[in-house]
Amino acid sequence: MMIFLGQMNQLTTFSLSMEPRIPAEVLNIFANMPHLVDISLCLIDVLDKLPAEFPQSVRRLVLYADVIKQDPMPILEKLPCLVMLELSGYKGQTMCCSSQGFPRLQRLALRSFSTEEWRMEEGAMPKLSHLTLWGCEKMSKLPDGLLHLPSLGHLELIDMDQISEDDNTLNELRRKGCEVHTLFFAQVNWE
Repeated sequence: MMIFLGQMNQLTTFSLSMEPRIPAEVLNIFANMPHLVDISLCLIDVLDKLPAEFPQSVRRLVLYADVIKQDPMPILEKLPCLVMLELSGYKGQTMCCSSQGFPRLQRLALRSFSTEEWRMEEGAMPKLSHLTLWGCEKMSKLPDGLLHLPSLGHLELIDMDQISEDDNTLNELRRKGCEVHTLFFAQVNWE
């Protein structure tokens, strides 16, 4: 399969979901796919780190993993066209987004992260308008860096009951006009 996929260098969209899990090596084929705009991978088993080479044309990336061991942000924030990012499974304690990182990102969804501290330098994600945090159980407070995001208008917290209504960042975001929605699994209507 890897050899076949590696020859598909004109693809613009790549979506793969497998049981059992997708081997992490699949990510290495993207270096030879310069025209990719949309990548969706569900579900990778264990990913030590993201490959350094991603197509610079990627606008949408969905990556669900059981475990991502190394902070994916230093690699992904360099993708100049990335508009939508959905990640699941990062197990590191800290996550960093540097100044000038994610220049076009508008939507970010983080699910099942073990991050305790999310550092954001001023100037990161200047166009981010929608942020979803889902089941990031070890994040006890929202990062102050969210206050420096000029376009953030929507924050969704799903199964994040450890974030107190008294959280300073949460209240300051509301004061600035950011719509905040909280949802807990017990409230989900599956019909």
